[in-house]
Amino acid sequence: MAEGILSVDNLEVDEKTGNVVISVNPKIYPMNTIFSAAYILVDKAWVLIDGDPNEEIIVQLRRKDAKINLEELGRQFNNELVSYSVYNTQVEKNAVLRGMIIQKAFETQSQESEVKSAPVKRGKVKSAKVSRKNKGKRK
Repeated sequence: MAEGILSVDNLEVDEKTGNVVISVNPKIYPMNTIFSAAYILVDKAWVLIDGDPNEEIIVQLRRKDAKINLEELGRQFNNELVSYSVYNTQVEKNAVLRGMIIQKAFETQSQESEVKSAPVKRGKVKSAKVSRKNKGKRK
């Protein structure tokens, strides 16, 4: 390990270059989760994602502002990985229910359209007879 680089957990912090390198196991975190976590940090850091999606993904974050703590930035990335993993799990769990709700909404919309487009039976309207005496007079 080079001088000035701090290695903590899955992070390598290099204050000299302003980089934090995060090693991510793609068997735990799929690529869409890694991209989502990285996207959250694009306002704070320049992001580079590299590696082998079957073995190890390397995420390099280069801070945009010298005041940003690199270790905290790396840990925030790790937290985002967990957050997006939970989110994606919930999306998968709720997919069937969401599909059922959408199907029901379409069925309801379809039934309403059928009612609106059904021909309306119109009967004869009886007109009110106006006597000649009351014609043209106001009350």
